[in-house]
Amino acid sequence: MKTKFLPILLVLLGVNAYAQDPTVVIPNPQDSRVITTGVPFLLIASDARAGSLGDMGVATSVDGFSQQWNPAKYAFSEAKSGVSLSYTPYLSKLVNDIFLGSFSYYNRLNERSAFAASFRYFSLGDIEFTQDEFSSPLVQRPNEFALDASYALRLSDQFSMSVAMRYLRSDLKLNYNDTDAEAAGTFGVDISGYYQSEEEAYNDFNGRWRGGFAHSKILVLNLNMMKVGIENFQPNNVTFRRRIRFLFLINTIQYQLLEK
Repeated sequence: MKTKFLPILLVLLGVNAYAQDPTVVIPNPQDSRVITTGVPFLLIASDARAGSLGDMGVATSVDGFSQQWNPAKYAFSEAKSGVSLSYTPYLSKLVNDIFLGSFSYYNRLNERSAFAASFRYFSLGDIEFTQDEFSSPLVQRPNEFALDASYALRLSDQFSMSVAMRYLRSDLKLNYNDTDAEAAGTFGVDISGYYQSEEEAYNDFNGRWRGGFAHSKILVLNLNMMKVGIENFQPNNVTFRRRIRFLFLINTIQYQLLEK
């Protein structure tokens, strides 16, 4: 048995010796393989409902914030129109001026189609730069925003699809030491689908199936923040979400609520 464990022991000792070798060369930071992505605020949930569900909003019921997750849901809206507004502090335990603001509006044009628009604004707060303790600070306010417009069409009684256009602008430049920096803008397109079954009766309850998918794509891949500098790479597929959900409708609970 000792001879079997001897090769393993030698390998472990070799790994440990390599880990403790003080002559290990640290790669040059300029040769880093880390990909810095642009406009990551698009992945932040702007509503409390989707945030509490772990960013699950593709297959939920329609609400005012469906523009971010799946605009195809608007075709199933029972309300004629709706407005939603949210303010989300970000990293509030570290700073008090970083936030994500969101505004959405949707209008059901008829029984089978709907239009929606939204605006999301992400602020990194005030950043101060000083040369020394005697000079006045230079205050920068980097920010990013996205402006969306979508159209949803009900292709059948249970299924709908939508297409959305998006304009993105990232202004994260920091004008100090005469850096040649400028804001960057690009466009994107979303395609999504939504399925909602009829309410069906089961043994002790009623139920309904919901499913959806959302595919987002940036038309321009590179957000170049500097004329001569590092480019922030925006992945081709920003998000590809798909969900299947089952909704329980228990009659006893509905009756109790009606009695009250």
